[in-house]
Formats: sequence, structure tokens, C-alpha cells
Amino acid sequence: MVIKLHPQVIYCGGPGDIAGTMRSWLSGKHDASEVSETYSGQFFDQISARGLSALVISTHARKELLVEGLITIEHRPNKACGKSGYAYKSLYLLHWLGVIGTILRHHPRVILIADCEHWWLLTIPSLFGIKVITDLQCTFWPRGYRSTSLYERVLQGLNGRFWKKHPVATICISPECERQVHELTCDQVSGMLLQARSSYQRAYFAEISPPFWDARFFRLMYAGRVERSKGVFDLLDVMASLHADGQSNVSLEICGGGTALSELKTDCARRGLDGCIRILGQLNSSEMFAAYERCHAVVVPTTAYFPEGLNRVVVEGVLSGRPVVATAVCPAIDVLPRSVIAVECGDQQAMVTAIKRLANDKNYYESIRVNCAAESEQFYDRQQSWGAALGRALDICFQVI
Repeated sequence: MVIKLHPQVIYCGGPGDIAGTMRSWLSGKHDASEVSETYSGQFFDQISARGLSALVISTHARKELLVEGLITIEHRPNKACGKSGYAYKSLYLLHWLGVIGTILRHHPRVILIADCEHWWLLTIPSLFGIKVITDLQCTFWPRGYRSTSLYERVLQGLNGRFWKKHPVATICISPECERQVHELTCDQVSGMLLQARSSYQRAYFAEISPPFWDARFFRLMYAGRVERSKGVFDLLDVMASLHADGQSNVSLEICGGGTALSELKTDCARRGLDGCIRILGQLNSSEMFAAYERCHAVVVPTTAYFPEGLNRVVVEGVLSGRPVVATAVCPAIDVLPRSVIAVECGDQQAMVTAIKRLANDKNYYESIRVNCAAESEQFYDRQQSWGAALGRALDICFQVI
């Protein structure tokens, strides 16, 4: 696809429906498909405020080209999606080589790149005088579980060399992302590291009623993709253990879609857990609102195979005023230390113990819950938002400061 434009900035985001976000942004409305403020919406704000032209590339599965004023949106599906092994790695690399080709063809002044694995490829546009802003939404490896495989060691070595010399700025969605950049480069980082937080509308969560603790009934909620790497299957063992221990007052709602949804439903029925687990599938934002309001606590059982950047479900659980039980692989525990109970990955008994205490000890439950309001403030503070960090990075690139 040939696009005739001269963008000053090229932004490569993730798989979101950025064209849809653009339409919401133009109408002055919040993107109803998202609970948090979208990164693309914040990007549009920063670009528009500076009068810059931009090309935004998304890997959304629906091909689309949308031109609105100085901003062009292209949905360019990544053919690696749904693949695995060598097929995934080769198609993923080919996709990014194509993106690099687009960047070189348009030769913008600045590129902003997120959701990348082969960061070292960005050395190429940097050598052509294009300034690079990197956006870390995921860690390089699951927190505390750095891979020692040959492939990962080679990839991390190449990425580390890139970060030592080329980025003008790096936006880090969590302290763990920043820590891993330092580890990757042996503290020889190029450019400025900027901490940012996901941004939310206070009014949305203000309407969620506070939980009412009742020893007779305690509801947990899992929200997110239904994949084995997210740990959702571990919750079947957790719930079985709770009910074997006589905790019949504890129930669980599972909200989300994914490739393992059918398998999860089958396993749940086979183990006779239908009475205590409801699998609701993918929910829209209003249905998620109701799910947060129904629950007393949120569980995030992410495994050691998933490189979480922050985990929005942890954040949204706290914003809704609910204590969260999460595995230590989730970097959100660094910024929400008093609202989140951390357990080690795979330690199902520790998760059972944490849930039992929340469900049986009202004073303990309230001691965690009351911390949520204060720790939520950072996610309402626009000065700490991703958009504010992007604004600082753009000012550096365009030498405003």
C-alpha cells in the first residue's frame, strides 16, 4: 500500500482499533471499547497540540486506511498473529522489516515504536538521522524470570546494543520496564527514561459502589485473556482447594475471551466446578463495570511465561476499590504495594491462603481495601500519564526544551 504523505512523526502502536479511536477522538468522545484512556487518543492530543503531521500504523486485523487532516491511520495486520514457533518468528520479523521500509520511505523526523520484539531493527532508521522514541508496554522478560535460551540471549544482546546508542527517549509503563532497560544495557542507557501510568477517568470508577464484606458470600473476579500463560487454569485448582477446605462462600467470575476459552469451560465442567465458577466470556465496558461492582476482590494469576508490563486488571481492580491478589510477576505491585497481595508464580496454596484470609477476616480485608483510594490517584494524574510522557519526549526530539 502506497501512502502519499510526508509525516513528521510515525507511530507504530499495537493491535488496537486505532481508526475507531480516531473517530471517537474527532467527536470528542471517550472510546467506549476501552476503560482506560487509549494511548492512540493521547497521541492524537499531543500531535494536534503541536500541529504535527503523523502516520499511525496498527496491527489490527481489519485492514483500513483513514486520513483525517494531518493524521493518517493504517491498519496493517501482522501475519504472525495466531502462528507459533518458526512460522511466528519469521512472519513477525518480516512484518517489522516492512515497517522499517515504510519508515525509510517516508523519512519522518521522529518515530514512536511500541509492541516490538526486534528493537534492534530501529538502529536502521536511527542511522538515517531519524529520532527514535521507544514505548515499553511489556517487559523484555517476565519479572524475575530472565530467559537463558540461546535465541533470547542473542535477541537481548542485540536489543541491549540498540538501547546503549540510539533512543532519544524511552517511555516506561512501570518501574520494572525501566529496571530491565538498565539491566539490558549494564546501566549504559541512551536517552531519557520517562515513567508513565495508564490514565483513567475518575468518574467511571466513582460510580462503582464500594464492596460490602459478608462472611456468607465472597466473590472473586478474573478479567483478561483466557490463555494458559495468564494463569487462568490455575484458578480451577485454587477454587477446588478452597471448596475442599470448606470455603463454600467463595465464588469466581471469569471475564474475557481467548483461544483457551472452550478448553477452560470443558475443564471447569469436568471437575464439577460449575457451581462456584461462572465463565462469562468477553464483556463490553458496561458489563465489566457491573462485574467489578459485583466482586469483592480481583485475582491475577499470571504465570512466569508472560512478560507483563503493568497489567491493567490489577490497576482497575484497585481503582474499583477492590483488593487484588496477584502473582509477583506483575510489575503493578511496585506502584500499588498496599492494595495488592503478592504471591509467587505457581504457588497456588499461597493464593488460597490469601483469598481465605480476605474472605474470613473483615478487619484484614478492610485494611487492604482502604489503601485503594490513595494509591489510585497516580492513574488520575494527567502529569503522570502516558500522554504527558510522550509530550516530554516529543519536546526533546523537536528541541522545544
